[in-house]
Amino acid sequence: MAHVTGPRKKLKKSIRKDPSTLEDAVAQALFDLEVNNANLKPVLSQLYINTAKEVEVVQGKKALVLFFPLRFIRKFHKIHRQLVSELEKKFSGKTVILIGQRKIARRPKSQVKTVQRSRCLTAVHEAILTDIVYPADIVGRRWRFRPDGSKQFKVFLDAREKDKIDSKLEAFSTIYKRLTGKDVSFGYMTNPLLQQFL
Repeated sequence: MAHVTGPRKKLKKSIRKDPSTLEDAVAQALFDLEVNNANLKPVLSQLYINTAKEVEVVQGKKALVLFFPLRFIRKFHKIHRQLVSELEKKFSGKTVILIGQRKIARRPKSQVKTVQRSRCLTAVHEAILTDIVYPADIVGRRWRFRPDGSKQFKVFLDAREKDKIDSKLEAFSTIYKRLTGKDVSFGYMTNPLLQQFL
């Protein structure tokens, strides 16, 4: 197999399909950043994404979700702020979210076999939520059970990040719903030990 060079090396699809126009555009943007940005180049030169999806958020706003191999998660976190900022400039008007590609293991039929904790449904959904809100920290979670039997899931983020992520909360909720099928709402907590809410 020939060695891939140029923008296409920034995209390695996990399924054997031709890349979409959006994925080609994202790969080109990542390649341009690698070539032209001295701060990002040392880390970004080793990284690539698996796929890119566009998600419709309310009122015509759109979000760009990039999935990368899970083994790169620490490296992506290292350059997260600057990379997201640069990509949002290139794809103006779109919120950019980076998520590690994870697999949910099937429940074993045998009682003897067990599923690795990190690959069970709950753990994967929690990890997806953590990726979506990164670099903000989740400092609290609440489940509210209503009289009609429905549940409301509320996540509290560190209030110190409010100015940076407040405009993205709608996109966070929409993307989490699309990926997991679960509704989530967000709030802020100023002091997790005293559980002081904003």
